[in-house]
Amino acid sequence: MAAVIVARWRHRNAQRAQECVFRRRISLFDLSDNDIVRRYRLPGHAIIALLDEIKDDIEPITQRSHAVPGIVKLLSTLQVLASGSFQTPIAGVSGIAQSSVCRAMWEVVPAIIRRVGRHIRFPQNQQDIQETKQDFYHVAGFPNVVGAIDCTHVPLVPPSETENVFRNRKHTHSVNVQAICDAHGIITNVVAKFPGSVHDSFIFRNSAVHRQMQDMDGRWLVGDSGYQLQPWIVTPVCNPVTEGEAAYNRAHIRTRGIIERIFGILKSRFRCLDRSGGALLYSPCKVCKVVVVCCILHNIAIRAGVRLGEQEAEAEGEGDSDSDEEEPNAPLGEVRPERGRDVRLNIIRNYFE
Repeated sequence: MAAVIVARWRHRNAQRAQECVFRRRISLFDLSDNDIVRRYRLPGHAIIALLDEIKDDIEPITQRSHAVPGIVKLLSTLQVLASGSFQTPIAGVSGIAQSSVCRAMWEVVPAIIRRVGRHIRFPQNQQDIQETKQDFYHVAGFPNVVGAIDCTHVPLVPPSETENVFRNRKHTHSVNVQAICDAHGIITNVVAKFPGSVHDSFIFRNSAVHRQMQDMDGRWLVGDSGYQLQPWIVTPVCNPVTEGEAAYNRAHIRTRGIIERIFGILKSRFRCLDRSGGALLYSPCKVCKVVVVCCILHNIAIRAGVRLGEQEAEAEGEGDSDSDEEEPNAPLGEVRPERGRDVRLNIIRNYFE
């Protein structure tokens, strides 16, 4: 009997002493430059630079128990956002468990959002404003434009108790996201906090940019007909009669078309935002954070000179079709249509007639 007990004790000790076997974790050194961009949507040097920004928030405090390093957390998160896939297959590629992917993602996403001011900035000083206006003027001859504005819908699975709030006009569930971009496609402002039932014009009136634009004379945003014509946001002429109005509309369409193409590119780069990737299964608050992070990564990709792939090039040509432009009953609120019409008339007379 004593011999049996000793044998079991030795067997248990041998099991404890056996070395743990961990799966090999992903590394950038295993991939070519093209594969890195295809998988993560960013080049290697941009990923390393982003890691340097957020490493204090995501690096493990200790290396005990084979802790997941920050680079693996970042790469796993980037791949989830880029592919729109479930976390389980991403875990298999990354060499960590699905639960670790989930924890890593919700360390990385807040860490990136804390640096949003470094990557998404609406032009404020005179030099930035002047450069933005010149860049837009070179697109189609439209003067004094500091941004192209529009909204897009990001699908999600809504909470059961507030399902009706997230149902949009196409009878699907989404978050309505407002974005403003410059002539190069850099997103300079994003508002991601309103459910899909909220109209574009309401989001704009309740945004910080709306308050800023009221203090900017001679500068405006270009928006579609879903927005109310105001001194700081110009819309197309609904029924152009003169050649000047027709020329104005053509220039307006080309200038505003940038933001529509950017939505197409954004959703192609980060499939988690597109309906083809399925609806996001996170809470609405987390979905909004994911949207902001994708906008930050989009800006990083453009500034890093990432070229569009075939799918993204196709999306760039198609643009985005989630606008509320065709909705006839847009809420008006407190507007200044007379002043807005005067501004638009002066633009037509001075630049397009």
